[in-house]
This record gives sequence, C-alpha cells and structure tokens, in this order.
Amino acid sequence: MLNLMEGIIPEYDRKGKTRGPSGSSVTGIVPTNAYPCLPDPSAPSIPTYIVIGANGDSIYNRLMQVVKRPDLTGPSYEQNHHRVARQVEIERAISDWTRQHTVDEVIEVMNKVGVPVGRVVTVKEVLENEQNEARGAVQDVWVGGEAEGWKVKMQGTFPVIDGVDPQPKWAGPDLGFHTDEVLMGDLGLSSDALSKLRADGVIG
Repeated sequence: MLNLMEGIIPEYDRKGKTRGPSGSSVTGIVPTNAYPCLPDPSAPSIPTYIVIGANGDSIYNRLMQVVKRPDLTGPSYEQNHHRVARQVEIERAISDWTRQHTVDEVIEVMNKVGVPVGRVVTVKEVLENEQNEARGAVQDVWVGGEAEGWKVKMQGTFPVIDGVDPQPKWAGPDLGFHTDEVLMGDLGLSSDALSKLRADGVIG
C-alpha cells in the first residue's frame, strides 16, 4: 500500500506537509476526480460516476469548453498551481455538467476532444467483465458439506503461478464457529460462563 501513496513521504520530508484524506480527487493535481453522472435508466437507484483527468494545461482548457465554463480559463487558471487554489470552484463546475449526462455521453464527448476519461464500474460490471472472467479473477467457491451447500462468488487468488491452482479452496468458517475456542481457550471462560452468555443473548 505504501507504494500507492504517491508523494506523501517526499512532501513530508521536504515540506513538512502531512497529507490528509482527499476523497476521490488526487491531491495537488486539478482537475482529476470522480464526478457524478445521470444514473443508468436500467438501474436508476445505483449512483454512477466518471473519472476525468484534465490536469494538463491544454487539456483543462478543452474540458472547460465542453462543460460550457470558458470563464474558468485564462491567466488565473493557466497552470496547475493556479487551479489548485481554485479547486472547489472548478470541481463544482465539472460536476454540475456531468450530472446532466450519462456516463456513456460523457465518455463520447471527452474522447472527441481528447480529455482522459474512464468509467467507474459497478460490482455488477466487474462480475460480467469478459477480461475478469478470462483471467479467473472471480471464482465460485463451495460453502457447506459434501451433501448440501451453496456457492458464493469470491475473488480469485493472485498472482497466478504456473502449476498452482488459483481456485480458492475454502470460503471460511460459519459465523461464530470459533467462539467457544476463543472464549474458553484464549480468555479462560468456563463452559458455565459461556452458557450464561448465550442465555443472556450476548453471544450466539
């Protein structure tokens, strides 16, 4: 995970800056964020988002023309450090525009003008993705005994190594499977104490 934290260590080392949570935006690079779109008509209750990365100076200007905010261009927005100081204003302008369009509409327009864009996929799209299926990224795992049980989809095992089956062998124990073992073996409770906890509804 540390390798994914980008510039937090050099920022702290050289500038004494401690970076905090920044949501879906990339700290110090404006605009790069996930923006809300109109929901898919087939699933109107599921929020949809699009990622736009327009932090390049010329790309930013093209984006502002698309979202009909040319007033947010010019010397005060010319370079990234100018835009960082006006991040809230810029992000709001982009969101106001994307909220009026579907993800597919935004992708089509951004591709035409050369603004980097990407869909934020739902878990349904992850499960139905052909590439994920081809790589075995999602596997069906059996839950229960030999006689009866059911299957649950889980992430496959990565990295995939030649000669090693990536299929998960076990979905994990039932809830509460180790309760007695932990409370009696690790915490030293007696069987009478466990019976009382169950009778009182403290444990299942």
